[in-house]
Amino acid sequence: MNPSLKFLQSILDCWNLTCTKAQPEIPIQGSPERSLDRIVLDAGEKRYLLEEICASSLPRKILIAERVALLAARGLPVAAPVAGPNGKLIQHALGRHWQLTEFLAGVDLDHESYWREAWRGEALAHFLMDMRLASRDMAVKKDEVFDLGAYAKKIAHDAKRLQPKIFAQLAPLFALLDTSLPPDLPVAFCHGDPHPQNMIWGKDRILGAIDWEFSGPKCILHDMALIVGCVGSEDEDALSGPLVTAFLDTLRSCGLLDPALEQHLPAWTLALRTAWLAEWLRREDTAMIEFEVFYMKTLADRFFGR
Repeated sequence: MNPSLKFLQSILDCWNLTCTKAQPEIPIQGSPERSLDRIVLDAGEKRYLLEEICASSLPRKILIAERVALLAARGLPVAAPVAGPNGKLIQHALGRHWQLTEFLAGVDLDHESYWREAWRGEALAHFLMDMRLASRDMAVKKDEVFDLGAYAKKIAHDAKRLQPKIFAQLAPLFALLDTSLPPDLPVAFCHGDPHPQNMIWGKDRILGAIDWEFSGPKCILHDMALIVGCVGSEDEDALSGPLVTAFLDTLRSCGLLDPALEQHLPAWTLALRTAWLAEWLRREDTAMIEFEVFYMKTLADRFFGR
């Protein structure tokens, strides 16, 4: 997006803000697929992220915005949407839908080394703890809970139909997951995708979490397992590196990860990788498909001795 100031002002009128400068050259963290278009801009003394929202996703986007705004009001570090004078978090202007968020400028992650930094693991664990407290009374409907077991079976079925050679390599792992994922673990509100790249990092803390598209009621292991799996994919030593070690130690000390839950963490970590496999299959990204097959086998060998 590289619009004129006049165009941007027509949108910012919904927030009673004056656009002083567009900043299209500023890189934006998070997936660009979460919105139709987006741009950083200055208004008054603050910097914002403006996103155009697809009309078909509007109900879901409104729900996410309301959840994130509530968590922000309760002190959780998040990139929260800004409400207009009418109280709405998503505004309608120029026949389109828009969301405005205060822009958080963070410090880029060094993928060669961040997994060696224990303080990041502690920060991620404390974020999950703070989110659990902040979301303690948010509605969690049983029929909305993400069923990871059913999802993994669907991905296995799709792989068998579309990529039989890939399925053949992973068939033992899919069979393992069929018998390893307990169906009755507790449920809580989860971020859904809290890997380190979905955090805006300061020099020594998390400034805010972004990309809440997958948030909602999930198994309480979901966010923990996703973080372990994502960090572990950075380097062959990362699964036992300082970040993951500090992350798990802090979860235990916070009371989020007791021995009864921890015994299921390996299976949940492995099962969540099917989401990445599905993405690479969708994109027909051969290199990443090969990596994911390798990584899932690595996890299975490490966790289950297979």
